[in-house]
Amino acid sequence: MSRLSIPASIEAAPEASRPLLEHVKRQLGSTPNLFRLAAQSPSALEGYLGLYAAVGKDSLGLATRERIALAVAQYNRCG
Repeated sequence: MSRLSIPASIEAAPEASRPLLEHVKRQLGSTPNLFRLAAQSPSALEGYLGLYAAVGKDSLGLATRERIALAVAQYNRCG
């Protein structure tokens, strides 16, 4: 099975993705693996960030979004 490589740091990501990852780091305090993985394709990262921003503007409250994220993580047996 093929494996996808995740850049270990912002500096290891493609140059075009670095400003976007810096923005993520400023907003979240870190650069989660999902964002660094998407950074392998700057256009994919840009699209994902647009989706992430749009979903963040929905009518669900923070507590509800956190419960959904926890349920998904449990379903996927994360952590």
